[in-house]
Amino acid sequence: MVDHFIALLDHLHLDKVIVVGHDWGTAPANRFVLYHPERTLGLVLISGGYRPPAEFNLDQALEVAKKVLGYENIGYFKFFESDDAATIIENNADSFIDLVYASDPTLWKTDFAPVGKFREWLTKGRKTTRASFMTEDDYKNLRQHLLEGMQPKLNWYKAAIENINRKDEKNLDSTIKCPVLFFGGMKDAICLPMLYANQKQYIANLETVEIDAGHWIMEEKPDEINRSIEQWIKRIV
Repeated sequence: MVDHFIALLDHLHLDKVIVVGHDWGTAPANRFVLYHPERTLGLVLISGGYRPPAEFNLDQALEVAKKVLGYENIGYFKFFESDDAATIIENNADSFIDLVYASDPTLWKTDFAPVGKFREWLTKGRKTTRASFMTEDDYKNLRQHLLEGMQPKLNWYKAAIENINRKDEKNLDSTIKCPVLFFGGMKDAICLPMLYANQKQYIANLETVEIDAGHWIMEEKPDEINRSIEQWIKRIV
């Protein structure tokens, strides 16, 4: 993926860029910086901080989360890696959209994150009020996207669990030398800002902004996010 980004930049005759990623997008964003620091002016990470190259052990991560947070913040990985997850999601698309974009962020802590809870939510066809930022067009496009097939999307989780990138990354320098701006949602029950407290040991120039929002920060607080990024760019460039 990073090679594709570089090919695109070369095609557009762009030398250096500021890379922005949200959630899963933070992974290729920060790996872009590690593989090509010479092409990077800065890095913006939203709802997902920097995790250096390392072996990922899902069971261990769930055990630690249970002790620290009182619940497994990524317990839904267990459901997403199962053989029947794609079919269950496709057959319960509205229930899936409701929970992923719930107006009440506390539902992620009780019915999304813990092991077994997402499967239970879907198989029972549970519903809730969706976030106000989701328009009817957003909903229609998202639903169509889901029904085109969930398995390729869920393969991101399978790849992470199986450490598919470990061989490529094992010799990478883990330090990030460009300025980094990290946004964390204080109501995010999965990507809690506190879970990325140790990222500062790998980043010399790190700014952290905590937002009173859930996981979809850029949708909930677009003006605040854009203003913060613009001010940050003016300071670093």
